[in-house]
Amino acid sequence: MVKKITFSKKASADIDRIVEFNNVRNRSDRYSQKFISNLNNRLQQLCKQPLSGMSTDIPGILILVWEEYYIFYKPNEDYLEISSIYHQKENISR
Repeated sequence: MVKKITFSKKASADIDRIVEFNNVRNRSDRYSQKFISNLNNRLQQLCKQPLSGMSTDIPGILILVWEEYYIFYKPNEDYLEISSIYHQKENISR
């Protein structure tokens, strides 16, 4: 079981981008608050099963498909490093 979650600068920017998009689209932050809460819950579950993601072409990086999002992360013995988060409709090759 992993006890700590870290976020790369890219992942933090991804979360900010998703929240901003939802706030503008919905003209409310209610959906964004729900997104953040559900993301935190899902990441806590991931800490309990850090190898539950699928392997990617990038060595050491796993992908977790969660609701309509892709969460790229690197499991370590003591922590999870969240690399990036994308909505499934986004072009992730950018």
